[in-house]
Amino acid sequence: MRRMMAEVFGRRDGTNSGKGGSMHIADFSVGMLGANGIVGAGMAIACGAAQALKLQRKRNIVTCFFGDGAVNRGPFLEALNWACLYKLPVLFVCEDNRWSSTSSTGELTAGAGVVARSVALGVPAESVDGNDVEAVSELAQRLVREIRGGEGPRLMHALTRRMRGHLSSDKQTYRDPVDIEIATKEEPMQRARKRLLERGASQAQIDCVDAEVSQELQEALAFAEASPMPQPIEAFAEVQTLGEGTWY
Repeated sequence: MRRMMAEVFGRRDGTNSGKGGSMHIADFSVGMLGANGIVGAGMAIACGAAQALKLQRKRNIVTCFFGDGAVNRGPFLEALNWACLYKLPVLFVCEDNRWSSTSSTGELTAGAGVVARSVALGVPAESVDGNDVEAVSELAQRLVREIRGGEGPRLMHALTRRMRGHLSSDKQTYRDPVDIEIATKEEPMQRARKRLLERGASQAQIDCVDAEVSQELQEALAFAEASPMPQPIEAFAEVQTLGEGTWY
């Protein structure tokens, strides 16, 4: 978390020396192949990585996360077609919060939706309550077992609700306030806390976990703020070149 926070701050100690930021963060040491600002592009990248794993006969799998808005873009068709044809070890996870930036996804999507599209392309897909942490975990574990068993790709369709805007400056004036209120009530962490209390966990135990997470976040923030800014000359390091460039 410290190096990730430093990257978001654009600092030298970040996972990408401050050059990636939140939009292009990557960390190959933990299998994070990199985020990017192209909607849906991660699906094709995931297939490339999964193809490599299969060629190397490794048991690893690739997990790719994307939003419901990405389902209407070309990479979704290309990636699922590719994954199905070659039975690639990849788990596609659609985090469906019902909004594509500032537009309702339902008004932009034809047909029966992501599950139907996935099945039509030959990739088994299942929906799950994305706000139920246990349900998500159980389905994910089963799908991973199936993928590791050589059964090919799978898709998880996790339905959730967006609480905040697409951007920090998004005031969501286009959205019904009741929808935001419902999203807040169905927030997954609150549901998980309530379930733990019903099963015998104490409020003190839950507060302790919250305190530990808060402490970890504060330490990451302090680490990022203390990390030095990159030197201007470092902008020319770790950059791909196809030959001697001309600088103006």
